Amino acid sequence: MNTLLQLTPHDPLISRDGRPFGAGQGSRMRGLPWPLPSVVAGSFRTAIVKNSAELDFSGNMPQRLMQVSVAGVFPVHASELYLPAPNDAVAEPHEKGRGIKRLHRVQPQSFLGGCDLPKEGLQPVLLSESQAGEDFKPAEIPAWWPVGKYIDWLRGGDVSFDSSFLRSPLQETRDHVCLDAARGAAAEGLVFASVNLHAAYLPRFATIDVGHGGRFADRYAEVVLSARIAGDESLLQKVHLDFWHPLGGERRLVHWKQADSGLWNCPLAIRDELERTTRVRMILAAPAIFKDGWKPGWLNEQLEGSPPGSSVKLKLVGVSNGRWRPVSGWSLAPPRGPKPIRRMTPAGSVYFFEVEQPGSAARLADLWLQPVSDEEQMQRDGFGLAVWGVW
Repeated sequence: MNTLLQLTPHDPLISRDGRPFGAGQGSRMRGLPWPLPSVVAGSFRTAIVKNSAELDFSGNMPQRLMQVSVAGVFPVHASELYLPAPNDAVAEPHEKGRGIKRLHRVQPQSFLGGCDLPKEGLQPVLLSESQAGEDFKPAEIPAWWPVGKYIDWLRGGDVSFDSSFLRSPLQETRDHVCLDAARGAAAEGLVFASVNLHAAYLPRFATIDVGHGGRFADRYAEVVLSARIAGDESLLQKVHLDFWHPLGGERRLVHWKQADSGLWNCPLAIRDELERTTRVRMILAAPAIFKDGWKPGWLNEQLEGSPPGSSVKLKLVGVSNGRWRPVSGWSLAPPRGPKPIRRMTPAGSVYFFEVEQPGSAARLADLWLQPVSDEEQMQRDGFGLAVWGVW
């Protein structure tokens, strides 16, 4: 059974990237714009043991904890879930450079030019000739979209940006020193910098200058974070889901509690659209880890296959994805030690499919915000959550 959690940050969060940081490795911490799924999963699994007097980390407990599925986190504002911006949305700016003139939708296009694509049968994902018009440099689009507007986009409708859309959290760099106890001054050379995410308040997209003027509520949206857990019921029942526990680096505190269960449900409108289509879009709501890099391992050499947990036969036509990003970490489960670096396909990446059997795509609605990564452990760690639409 799936259970939703509401996370409320008490402090700015620290979400490091994989570059070395520490004594003899580097004095400047580099931060990510949003916590990785594995950070959330590792924190909650640790909290299970620390918040139960009956449990400890001995015996087979690390292996049992790894079987607990943790997905998220996503922002929630005004009781609405937010999802990362899709990569197939391209904003054309106004000629005067302020604001957005229109939002274009890129799709697989027949292309006669001489460029090599990674696999035979793929089409380049481009603006159509009627959309392109004059050349333009794409404008910034909001990092987080409310799920209601996201559904409009997935159904093929138009979307216009307003203050309900949110930017990435503000990052703040803090300098730290180590004091010499004998002198009461900074110890020689022991200075380092950290990057903090203000994840409790996200800047509203429609605000031109988020730093000055106007009411705070007009410039920033107060958010909580949403995660989903599932797995060993006998283990999860030992934990009262209302506790404080760190998330990310430097032990920054977050309040965890059980939340309403309807936020992550697939809308009926999406199921209806999928039932009528033979062309399907899969958008990654969380970064995914595939053994073949950008290509899901459940696709064969002919780019055909079925996503995990479904028998719907899909054929990949085109991909619009961002650059891969590295992820590593530290494992507390045996064998303890650093994890190998893996390549993530970033959130927002879009996969365009054709359906073999008309009407069968409706079953993909059951995979709404379910993981599509290749390995089962990566799925349990929350990598590769996907939403589905038409194109």
